[in-house]
Amino acid sequence: MIDLHCHSTASDGTLSPTQLVQLALTIPLTALALTDHDTVNGLPEFLEASKQADALECIPGVEFSCQLESGDTCHIVGLYIDSKCGELQDACEQYCIWRKERNRQIVIKLNELGYDLAIEDLENAKKEEAGVIGRPHIAAALVAKGYFKQNKKAFQELLGRGRPAYVSRQVLPAARCLNAIHAAGGLAVWAHPMASNSMTYSKCERHIVELKASGLDGIEAYYTEHSQLQTKYIIGIAEKTGLFVSGGADFHGSNQPSIHMGTGYGGMSIPDSLMPPIKAAYERRGGSAKCLVNL
Repeated sequence: MIDLHCHSTASDGTLSPTQLVQLALTIPLTALALTDHDTVNGLPEFLEASKQADALECIPGVEFSCQLESGDTCHIVGLYIDSKCGELQDACEQYCIWRKERNRQIVIKLNELGYDLAIEDLENAKKEEAGVIGRPHIAAALVAKGYFKQNKKAFQELLGRGRPAYVSRQVLPAARCLNAIHAAGGLAVWAHPMASNSMTYSKCERHIVELKASGLDGIEAYYTEHSQLQTKYIIGIAEKTGLFVSGGADFHGSNQPSIHMGTGYGGMSIPDSLMPPIKAAYERRGGSAKCLVNL
């Protein structure tokens, strides 16, 4: 099996990059990608850990939320990226600025609702990790202060979309995210295309046309929340449009305890037979998997 969509403590996961590698070896997986939200801070540790994991291919990645021309949002995963790329780092920095402002606005809303929480509470909770701060950390801070017993409850009552303390995100256009990934020598993958409740097959195909025009390389068919029918559909449309097929559990550790690395929560199995077409696409961009540990 493989898992090309996982998160570490550098964003909103609970395992360090090294611990992710160690866990993948116990499953065992043959390939693992670290795709933290809007940051590449965890990649140096991840690639260093990969040197002690000969049986596991460790792929440096990132995940961006972005906006399509229709106004809909989507997530793009970058695989085989060079984290030192200036254009990629600029995109990550912009998201970091927007995240800080969003966190500030959420804290203001929480204070207005009677919750005693400060930005310093979030920064202190994250001070030992070189990662971005997001809603899961705000939820954890509310739990630590005794307002809720579980992060999930904080999302359901306050932080989830449409709830009293929710603040929408600012995101870059999809084309710019794809350009940043390609500038970093990576491959761009549309993540969990059918996970949105409003997604239809016809809308999915329209989005693929737009994304492919901007350079989309692949699409995530195997995903925790995809049904078998949806997975089959995505595989079919990938074949029709010349995109490679990817897959990932979207593993976050104990922040989402029902989702397990490699299998999600439905016993999914992502075959490593997906890797040859992915590697072929990477090589067409001039990359070599043998060089990744030196990025």
